[in-house]
Amino acid sequence: MKKIFFYTLIILILIIFVIIGSKNYNQTSSLRMDARNFAVSDTNLITKITLKNRSLEYVELSRIGDNWILNDSLIANQNLINTVLKTIKEMRIKSPIARAALPNVIKRMAIQNTELNIFKKNKKIKTIYIGGETPDQLGTFMMIHGAKEPYIMHIPGFNGYLSSRFSCNQNIWRSKQIFTQKIIKAEYVFQNTVDYIATNNLSELKSAYCESFLTDNENFEIKNITKRNPFLKLKTIDSEGNVSILYCIRKKPVNKEKYKDHKYDRERFYGFMNNSLMLIQYKQLESFIQKEAITDKFMPWKKLNSF
Repeated sequence: MKKIFFYTLIILILIIFVIIGSKNYNQTSSLRMDARNFAVSDTNLITKITLKNRSLEYVELSRIGDNWILNDSLIANQNLINTVLKTIKEMRIKSPIARAALPNVIKRMAIQNTELNIFKKNKKIKTIYIGGETPDQLGTFMMIHGAKEPYIMHIPGFNGYLSSRFSCNQNIWRSKQIFTQKIIKAEYVFQNTVDYIATNNLSELKSAYCESFLTDNENFEIKNITKRNPFLKLKTIDSEGNVSILYCIRKKPVNKEKYKDHKYDRERFYGFMNNSLMLIQYKQLESFIQKEAITDKFMPWKKLNSF
């Protein structure tokens, strides 16, 4: 009887240890899952995304109806919006970080990171800190707010890093469509002339996009470009009565030796409108130019090449 009692006691003790251990495991497992839950499965419910970095750059993307608005005033680039939403939905943990490398990764992320905030119905549902890429450039270091450590993230089937998709550069997120609002009236005037010419070819203007938005740097200043006389001024009025003027300014050739006989760049020109300087390809306005029969004035070298 004593042996039976002894063995029964041991079995009961083991069962108690198993139950306690199971509860602790479940609690730990739940905490780990919370710290590993990076993706948002239903991105259609996301109403706002904010990005900010240690350089105090800040981007806010808000869904308003069918459009996304950048920093409360600009139309966002829908292709980039689609990319970032797809990334938020599909990114997965590739692997934990090796213990030996973990302190250095955490230290680097403390110095340089991008904070991603995701909102549903104006309520913040997730904050993720995005670091740099792995040495093989096939993963990105990320950490959820409140977690103890970051992980290496990737998108299955995609070879590359993800950090570049979360840029805090406002100009990258801007729609490159030159005229984003509905145009109800447009007119233009060439250099050294006074009278504006009205146009009905409004759809051709709506389909024009710039190549990029330009900013000041060590070798380039916007004010030096805007001081030049524009060869064309294009005035538009949108459906809300807002008036905008696109100042078209000639650009010098990039490779001066190769194009030493060219006075101007024959592929691109500068466009200045609403305090933004754009780089625009001539062919973006080619349809408009042809319908207006102003090719000789807009691109005078075309006339020279016809002989």
